[in-house]
Parts: sequence; structure tokens; C-alpha cells
Amino acid sequence: MTSRSVATLIAVALIVGAAGSAGAEVLRRILASPLVEEGSGPDGCTPVLSGLGGPVRWEVRVERFLPDGKSLVEGSHIAEPNRFPLCIADRPVAKNAEVDLPFVAHAGGSARVAGVVLRFSDPQDFYVVEADGFAGQVRLLSIVNGERRDIAGHAAFLTIGEAHMLTVKATDEHFAVALDGTNLFAVRDGGLTAPGRLGIWSRADSITSFGDLYITILD
Repeated sequence: MTSRSVATLIAVALIVGAAGSAGAEVLRRILASPLVEEGSGPDGCTPVLSGLGGPVRWEVRVERFLPDGKSLVEGSHIAEPNRFPLCIADRPVAKNAEVDLPFVAHAGGSARVAGVVLRFSDPQDFYVVEADGFAGQVRLLSIVNGERRDIAGHAAFLTIGEAHMLTVKATDEHFAVALDGTNLFAVRDGGLTAPGRLGIWSRADSITSFGDLYITILD
């Protein structure tokens, strides 16, 4: 999928989200401002580590396949399989939301992952929808008291060096997941019911360029 296609999907998602729920709050959480220099830290989220490994280092990098030409990349290159770098937006805090995340997966590293974090309360408790290029799958996981549990998944192919759009809609116990506008699966889970923050997720030394979060509040 080209960067132009991703930009079109973003526009459509924002229009549909605004029209689909009267009074719904639509936010663009800018994680990597196009106005800052390459190598700067994130300006729309807070670095967090879940799991093992050393400190998290998110950096703004040029990414020509994303609409603004900038992205957020986790650059510490620590190949610990149980290391999950997160960057969590301070707001909104919501239980129910629809989130669109454009990203580009690059070759290199022992993992190839991009994910959307939902209902984050702390590094030990949250949901994540993860696109895994090596596994060829998109899946929903819960992390409760630091224990990861696979809830549902579906086969999906990530093209290296091209933009993709990961979409998740969480409404109470219902979760619906899509990639590049194609619905993959819908599932129910009641493990984490409290409102929480939203963010992005990586794994080990994945080289993934993350665009901004586009959030429609459904509470």
C-alpha cells in the first residue's frame, strides 16, 4: 500500500468517525512532529517499557512513506524477545475508541512488529493489537499483571518498506480489527474494563516507523 493510499484511509477514517457517532471526539495525537529535527524525542507520548531489557529510546526519523514525512522509531536495537517498548499518549483516557495507526515495517532486527495499545493503566495492564510481520499475523493480546495472553488473531501479510494502516475498534467487551481497510476479526473479551490511555507498541529490536494516532472516542 502506498503512502497516498494510507493518507486516503486516514481521511476516510476521520470522516466516518465524525459522522458515525454524534458528538464523538476525534483526535490526532501527533507522536513525531514534522517541525522537529530528526533524532529528537517524541512530542506526543511518553516512553514506557513492558517486559525485560534496557531503556526505551524513541526518536523522530524521516519516513517518506508516511504522509508528514516523519515518524517515531524505537532506536535502542535491543534484541530481547520479551522486551516491549511502548509510547503512551497522555490523553485521551477512554474505555471505548476507534484507533487508526499508519506504520512502515522495515527489514532488519529479530522482530518485525507494530501495535496499538488500548486501556493502558500501567506497564503490566493493557490491551494491544499487534501486527507481526514474521508471524504473518495480526492478533489481540491482553497483558494482565504482566502476563500476556493471546485472545484472537488472523493471518495478515506485511509488505516491507510500504505503509500499512492498523485499525482497532474497542466497544466494551467487543473488539474489531482491520488492516489496510480489510476486516480481519471480531472478538469479545472482558478482562480489562477500566478506561485507560492509548499508544503504540513495538517488540525487541523491530525497525518500525510509526505515524500519528487517529482516535475517535466512542464513550
